[in-house]
Amino acid sequence: MEIQQEIKLAVMRLLARRDYCRYEVEQKYARKYPIDDLDMVLDALEQDGYLSDERFVGAFVRNKLSQSYGLKRISFDLKQKKIPDSLLMRVLDELDPDWFELAQDAWARRFREPPAGDYKVFGKQMRYLLQRGFSMDEARSAIESAGEIED
Repeated sequence: MEIQQEIKLAVMRLLARRDYCRYEVEQKYARKYPIDDLDMVLDALEQDGYLSDERFVGAFVRNKLSQSYGLKRISFDLKQKKIPDSLLMRVLDELDPDWFELAQDAWARRFREPPAGDYKVFGKQMRYLLQRGFSMDEARSAIESAGEIED
């Protein structure tokens, strides 16, 4: 029982700073504590509402949206944390982001001027938006609409 109390205190200190998903907590403490005891403590913390993947995903997605990341990047990052797509889609249904507007925001934060016929600059801007997780359509629309605004 003593080891479980130690695990609980360690995890509670961690969760006091920010939300973590269960996978992250397991990864952090798997080498330090016995896995059976860790699982029992994490199950109890989930039941008590201290550890919640849904709350973690909500905070994670809101943070990434505020930084103008696209769906593909957010989805990839959450898959690395073993979060199912169904949970991500449920959170996105509530938030209902406008991906085209987010792509325009990301473009505006990084670039001052549209490519204006320079394919090398256009390629650079497209790669930037694609790496941030936007689709081809969203990236192209953001760059083209920036050109329309500037003209």
